[in-house]
Formats: sequence, structure tokens, C-alpha cells
Amino acid sequence: MIALRSTPLRLAVALILVFTGFLAAGLGTAYALMHETLTDDIEARAEQVIDELRAIPEPEERAERAAEFAASMDPEEMVIAARINGRSIGHQSALTLDEGVVKGTATGLKDERADSYLVRTAEIGADRITVLVGRDSLAELNETFVAILGFSVLPALLLTSAIGMVAVRRTSARVEAIRSTLHALTEGTLSARVSAPHPDTDLGDISRDLNRMAAAQEAATDALRQIGSDIAHDLKTPIQRVALRLERLAETDLPQTTRDEVEAVQTETAQIIGTFQSLLQIAQLEGGQGRENFAPVDLAGLLRDMSEIYEPAVEESGATLDCRIEDPPIVIGDRHLLSRLIANLVENALRHAPGGPIHLALRGAVLSVSDSGPGIVTERREDVLRRLVRLEASRSTPGSGLGLAMVKAIADLHGARLVLGDAQPGLIVTVTFPTGGVELPMA
Repeated sequence: MIALRSTPLRLAVALILVFTGFLAAGLGTAYALMHETLTDDIEARAEQVIDELRAIPEPEERAERAAEFAASMDPEEMVIAARINGRSIGHQSALTLDEGVVKGTATGLKDERADSYLVRTAEIGADRITVLVGRDSLAELNETFVAILGFSVLPALLLTSAIGMVAVRRTSARVEAIRSTLHALTEGTLSARVSAPHPDTDLGDISRDLNRMAAAQEAATDALRQIGSDIAHDLKTPIQRVALRLERLAETDLPQTTRDEVEAVQTETAQIIGTFQSLLQIAQLEGGQGRENFAPVDLAGLLRDMSEIYEPAVEESGATLDCRIEDPPIVIGDRHLLSRLIANLVENALRHAPGGPIHLALRGAVLSVSDSGPGIVTERREDVLRRLVRLEASRSTPGSGLGLAMVKAIADLHGARLVLGDAQPGLIVTVTFPTGGVELPMA
């Protein structure tokens, strides 16, 4: 359905209104001019008869001439009623009529086919002359314009409106395709394209430019992802070797101060290795790897298991953890990855809201984790879903900025929708899984 706020629809309606206005103005002007001309002609015919009779000085001759007029005139066109020199001539019922326009049926001068008369009365001395001129020409004019309106103007308006609506639908469909593609690109679907752009229109040019821009953006993003993956992959092995040598060094006889330094370096090295492993896994998930392990997963049972696993750590931190489940679904996915998603969300809540309550909930296909911490301002919620992004500029607290990025990668792989919201206070993260699940990979 085309929205009323659609620009093509508004333009089409405006053009139809302008067309209708000009057409109505033209027809109205033509009708007014023709009506005025016919009215002047009718009045001139009445005045001509009166002037001719007034020009005859002798009453007897005037009476004879009036009788000739009355006898020769078609009552459909003209009627003369006069009293001259005490003698009645023509239709005497017209003598009582005032000047103006009267219906013929009211005078008894015409049959039902007659329309109306223009009445003119003149006093010539003691004589009284009344002339009625038929106005059938004006009725025919009205019928002609009604026929023009019915057989020409209205069909033209209907045809114009139909063509306009077809054009509006086609244009609106192209605009909607462009809008949907832009929305998909904004949401992160860089593979979105405008399908079958029209070759010879400005909207076609815009569609092709948008497709080229999307292709360039997708290529640049893929290149960045590949660079990050390559760096993580290339550095992972040498760092693991460093960790192995540090482990061997720690097994030797070292002074306590040196041993403490080695252990500190081992801890930092382990964090670096974990960061690289997370980067590699995120890159693999974004590339679609992991679907081969998809199977039906009892999300309610998984959530209960994760709640039991983290309950000791939550209690040790002084926080509380509650889990509520309503209408649990069976989703299609990787149980290990889904447990990683829940673990990252719980750990994120523990890190940013220590000592506060943490709520796990599953209502239908919607999984949510909320805390009572400081939350995330609206304008930064999309940022924290990217890799290595942290709200703390100094980066003095533990963490690599990959927890929520990993959550997003797992949610995207499962076709789920991830939303960060305000728990008032705190942060609430909701993951809405598709009701039909994700298709299982082919065996």
C-alpha cells in the first residue's frame, strides 16, 4: 500500500489537481463566453421586435405588424402578446408577465419540451407589447457542455489518474527498494543491493551508484576483516611460542623477584593469546563458519545450566542472579556458541555492575540479560558491538573490548536480532531468535 506521505503520490495528486484546475478553468471560461453571447443574441432579438413596432407611428399599422409577427413566429422560438389600440394580439396570457426569465410551462405558451423564455415588455403610448424569446439555445449549450464533461473530461481525468497511479506504484516500488537497501546497509548487511535498477531514469542512476558504493564498502570491510584475521593468525603462533618459553623459564631455578615478573608476563601473554583467539573466532563467525554444527537446542535447559555454572561466581562478587523462563522454544543453533553468548553477557554484567542483581530471562524466543550498572548511552550502543571498542578511553580495567562483539557475531550467525537497551538503571541486552529457527546445514 502506498503511504500518503509518499513523494511520488503527492506529486501525482498535485499534477492531477493542476490538470483538473486548468481544464475546469478553460471549460468554465468557454461556457461563460458562449452563454453570454447567446444571452445577448436572445435579448437583441426581443429588442429588435420591440424597436420595430415602436418605429411604426400609426396604432392600426402597429397592430397589423404585431399580428403578422405573432402569426409568423414559431412559439418554440418567440411569442408576442400585445394590446394595441384596445385590441388584443397574440397570446394574451403573456400580458400579465413581468420582465425577466420565466418557465414556458408557467405561461401555457409552450409544450413540455420548451425550456424557458426571456420576457421583455414595452409601453408605446397606451399600447402594451410583450415579447417572449425562447431560450432553447441556452439549454442546448448546457446539454453540450454536460456531454463534453461526461464523454471527454471525466474519462480523461480517470485515465490520467489511472496512469498516474501506475507511475506512482512503479516509482514508489523503486524508491522503496532503494530505501530498504539503505536500511539494510545501515543495519550492517553489506551484501544488500538494489535489484534490477531501471536503466534510463535518475532512480536507476541512483540505484547503480548505491550498488557501487555498497560493493566498495563491502570490499573495504572484508579487506579490513581479512587484515585483522591475518594479523591475529600470524601473531598467534609466535606469541604461543613466547608463552611456551616463559613456561619453561618458570620451571627453572629463578630468584623470587624474577619468578614474579615471569608470572606477570605469563598472565599478560595469556590475555594476548585470548584476544587473538577471540579475533580469529569472530572473523570465522562473520564468515559463516560454525553452521555445520547446528542442531536443535533446548534454550531453556541451556539457560538453566549457565545460571548454575555462574551462580558461585556471582555470589562471590556479592551480586545476585535470578533466572526466569516462560514458553521456552527449541532453536536451531550451536549449543557451544550459544553458551558462549550467554557467558559473555553474564560476565559483562559482572564486570560493569559488581554487587548488583543480574536477571536472566527467556520469554518465548526472546533471551534477555540485564544488570543495574551504569548502562550505555544510546549513541554508543552500536559502537560497543564492534571489535576492540571500549567505553573506557584509558583502558585501565581488564578486558579487550571483544565480549559484545563476540555476542553480536554469534547472534548474527544464528539469524537473531541483538538489541541493547536501558534497564533503568543498567543495561539490558535482548537477543530475539527467529521463530522458525535457522535451516540446518545439508549433510
